[in-house]
Parts: sequence; C-alpha cells; structure tokens
Amino acid sequence: MPKTSAGRLMRKEIIEQPAAVTATLAAETDKIRQLAEQLRKNGVGHVLLVARGTSDNAAMYARYAFSVISHKITTMMATSLMTVYDVPFDFSNTLVLGISQSGQSAGVIDFVQSAKRQGALTCALTNTPDAPISRITDYSLCTHAREESSVPATKTYTTALSVLHQLATLWAGDPKRAKAIYDVPKWQQAVLAVEDEIKDHAERYRYMENCAVMGRGLSFCSALETALKLAQCCHVVPSPYSGVDFLHGPIASIEEGFPCFLFAPEGYALQSMSELVDALERRGAETVVISNNAAMLDRATIGLRMPQMPEEFAPMVEVVAGQLLALHLARHKRLNPDEPPGISKVTLTL
Repeated sequence: MPKTSAGRLMRKEIIEQPAAVTATLAAETDKIRQLAEQLRKNGVGHVLLVARGTSDNAAMYARYAFSVISHKITTMMATSLMTVYDVPFDFSNTLVLGISQSGQSAGVIDFVQSAKRQGALTCALTNTPDAPISRITDYSLCTHAREESSVPATKTYTTALSVLHQLATLWAGDPKRAKAIYDVPKWQQAVLAVEDEIKDHAERYRYMENCAVMGRGLSFCSALETALKLAQCCHVVPSPYSGVDFLHGPIASIEEGFPCFLFAPEGYALQSMSELVDALERRGAETVVISNNAAMLDRATIGLRMPQMPEEFAPMVEVVAGQLLALHLARHKRLNPDEPPGISKVTLTL
C-alpha cells in the first residue's frame, strides 16, 4: 500500500467541503442578493463566462444553472477571443463573470478587463480576497474555502458551485429555491460516509490507463471535473463526454470491459443517461454509475449510491465521490495526488 501521507492534504480538503459550503453561504449571500438585484435593475439578459481548469468546470455548471434557473442566455467564452484575436464585441446588456480560484489567471483577467471597457457589467468569483481580478471588476464574490494546499482543487470547486447556484436563484427571484441549498452540506456528508466503499472499488482500477467519464446537463460538469482529477492525480487518460454526445460516434470505441464512469442523478437528464447505459451494456462496457436512482444502480457493474436531492444540487454532491475515487486510486497506484508532477496551483496563461 502507498504511504498514508500521500494525498493527506487532498483528503483533508475533501472532508472540509460541507463546512466550506456552509461558511460561503453565510458570508456571501447578502452580496449575491445585491448583485442579483442590480442585474434585474439593469435588465441584464446575457451571461458570458470565462475561466480555466477546474474553474472552467464550475463555469460549465453556471452555463446550465443560469439557463435553467434564471432563464438567461449563457455562453462560455474562450479567453483567446480577446487576448489573441482582440474581437471588438458589443457587451451591452451582458454580465461577464470571470471565475478564478486564485484570482491571478492572466487570460481571465485580460478578458474581463477588455469586456468592461466594451460595456459589460463585470464580476469576479475567486477564493482569494483582494485578488488581482477582484480589483478590476464591478462586483466581486468570494468562496470561503480558506487556503487550499493540495494542487488539485476540491473545496474551492464545490463552494464556487454554491455561489453560482445562489446567484442564479436570487436573480430569478426564487428565495424558496435558494433556501434549499442549505441541505447540500448534509448530502455531502452522506457521500463522505461511504469513503471506505469508494476506496475499495478504486483498487479495481489500479491498472486502468484509459476510461470514459460521462454526464449530461447539470451533471456534465461532474464528468469534466472528475476526468480532470483522474488525469491530475492518477496518470490516467480519461475522455469526458456529454452522455448524449457519446452516442454520436465515440461509443464505437467501446470494447468489452472498458471502464465507463457515469453521473446519472434523478431529474430531467436521467432518461437519456439510462439509454446510454443500455448502449454500453450491449457493448460489454464496465459501468460505474454514481446515482440516486435505484434502477440505474442495479444495472451498473459498480453502483455508488448518492442521497436523494433535486437535480440542480447533484453537481455539488456527486463530485465528492469523484474526488474520493481519484484520491484513493492515486494511493492504490502509489502516487501522491497532493503534488502531481508538472503542474502547479496557479497557472498564468493568456
């Protein structure tokens, strides 16, 4: 077995997530409400999201949350459109939201700064108070995860999702929906309680080199983020896909026993994920299903049961299982996920 110190920081920060989400909601809700009121007052109708790495996966959640909950047209933007191509967009009636855990991502800062000059209302979401990005935006929101010492982001990701959900619901003027998020820490604790089960299952994939990781809709971000963690921590080459897109070609690559990890919470996207499992079963794939639907769990090679919750909260909860899977798979492979070779906590790229 690997040294018990390997991944110690990552595991500590995974376990801190329920408390971090609680602290973030307590500290930021009033500021989020003020921003939501300003967005309604200004008649903002469009959202552009800019981010990198794990923050980009948080932006994917925002893409769905602002669309589904707030009914706003929401797009993820490539920073190079401004930093390389210098496109003269008209950003009127638009919120440009830059997401950066460190607040130092040069490409995100440059995009937001340029968008502000071209008429956008700008906001930063970061884990670092008084970060460089916060000093150049109209509004700034902060996750309250405290310092994250392990290179792979965990608690900064789920706290970012909690802020984004609150902004979506308060912008929509739906306080009842906003209040429901306070159950997220309880649901996260339920996932942490089955860590030993996830650890045992992870050993089965010790020699895995490739896999597919899939989700759809609100849970597509969980597939992207789990794939990133597997790549960072475990020296695995994962292929993340939207579940429905996987059926349009990539499924042809699936052979007997190929590992497929699927996020399939109950909700609007469940039926299409069930159809994907049908197709994977016909090809003999090995399926690891993270779900709160009994029928989906029963059909899986390995089923990881999640608590019952509304679909919009699933990405803040199910990803904890993905984080634990990456942590313990890295340990089984005698790797240290706290310090993956070749990457650093802050990447300064345009």
